[in-house]
Amino acid sequence: MPALEKSIFYEFRNVLSYNALFNFIIGNRGAGKTYGFKKWAINTFLKTGAQFIYLRRYKTEFDDFKNFFNDIAHEFPEVEFEVKGKLLYIDKKLAGYGVALSTAMTKKSVSYHLVDKIGFDEFVIDKGHIHYLANEVTMFLEFYETVARMRDNVRVAFISNAVSVVNPYFLYWNIKPRSNRRFTRYGHIIIEFVKNEEFVQAKYKTRFGQLIKGTAYGDYAVENVFLKDNKNFVEKKSGNARFEFSIVYNGHIYGFWTDYKEGLCYVSNDYDPSNGLQFALTDSEHKPNMMLIKSANKSHLLSGCIKAYEGGWLRFEDMQIKNQTIEMFQLLGSR
Repeated sequence: MPALEKSIFYEFRNVLSYNALFNFIIGNRGAGKTYGFKKWAINTFLKTGAQFIYLRRYKTEFDDFKNFFNDIAHEFPEVEFEVKGKLLYIDKKLAGYGVALSTAMTKKSVSYHLVDKIGFDEFVIDKGHIHYLANEVTMFLEFYETVARMRDNVRVAFISNAVSVVNPYFLYWNIKPRSNRRFTRYGHIIIEFVKNEEFVQAKYKTRFGQLIKGTAYGDYAVENVFLKDNKNFVEKKSGNARFEFSIVYNGHIYGFWTDYKEGLCYVSNDYDPSNGLQFALTDSEHKPNMMLIKSANKSHLLSGCIKAYEGGWLRFEDMQIKNQTIEMFQLLGSR
């Protein structure tokens, strides 16, 4: 295993030493993950001329893009930085691009043949006024193909604070990393959970750090504990549980089980394919021999599951299942 670099702020050299194509970096808020990407991108450009892309989800996230170099320019006192629109210049040469994923595929004719790295900032979001794009992973892969073409050297840094291990990218590749391990590898994918003890101790020495120490926000921002991922109601189904039906959602099949002896319901990745009772919640996933249900009040089974959740007797076999089921229930209830 590569030697781990000790520094108060995040350095990319350790994760890059695994030579993965897609690098998911999840860590303490303010630990310097985005800063680290900028430093890696600038150093590489100065040495080799290789360009980079700074990727966000929406155009509105580029409102302050003119300040892209402001926080890091002091590390390169002899270098001239300039931002023109969404183009990034270093010593008057084009070095990088700011790209919004939501509109990226409207520019398929743009050539990125000198780009060898993409930094996707805040790839995990805490759902609120910002939402994941429809078919987001496919959109990202389409954009990646536009950039890389047949080249095999375009590496991606997916950067996020510790919001949730449940996100479209981990679901797409069925990634279930263990947050107690720093690095987890899935083929050409590496996941790093960053918890730098030097950063933690330095943060807690600040007055703000002392205010948030021991709070839920402190656990998230400093300790790298996932903000949304509490393990309440996460439990393996009992041996007495009986399969009832399944739901297809986001490309996955979730089985719903009942243990009548214990009075508990379970949601699991296990299901009985011989049982034909299967629901789809969206038109795109609706197939023959499958019922399309867009509202819980159209099915006593689904409304009963929501009541079981509200009543505290519904269990989920892992965190991804829990978050996806809650999302399903919200979808059913909002129609």
